[in-house]
Amino acid sequence: MILKKNILLSVLLLFSVACVFFGGKEASPVLGETFSEEPQVILQRLDVEYLGLDGHRLIGSGCPGSDGKGSIENIHFLVHGVDRDRKVQRILVAGDNSTLTWETPCSGDWGLLARDLHKGTWEIFIAPSLPSEIYTVIFFYDDNAFALGMNSVP
Repeated sequence: MILKKNILLSVLLLFSVACVFFGGKEASPVLGETFSEEPQVILQRLDVEYLGLDGHRLIGSGCPGSDGKGSIENIHFLVHGVDRDRKVQRILVAGDNSTLTWETPCSGDWGLLARDLHKGTWEIFIAPSLPSEIYTVIFFYDDNAFALGMNSVP
């Protein structure tokens, strides 16, 4: 389980760094040549608390999350350590079963509901899909920085 979690974290980190360095910007073909802009990647560690199915029925399946809204019991997370000095642009949740991601704003996968509870704590609700043992939560800020946290299902 720990190896699986470490592999997933490494893949996500490499993917995120690659997106920042090469996404939307021209990469330098000369080894050692510097970019004109410094990348703004700052990896923050989030504390993700898995609350599970606790009776909330706030979001449905699909994109934007309206299918079955009100009738599907949601998986509930509390996320601590979100940077209060940055504006959250996008939130993504991924399960380890690789079948689905949830995000807001929704862009093709399933939507999620996120609420800022202030003081760096957010709550997130997703409609369940196939069971996952590990969930990864990523907060993307408007300055190209991001924060990441993971939690295992008890």
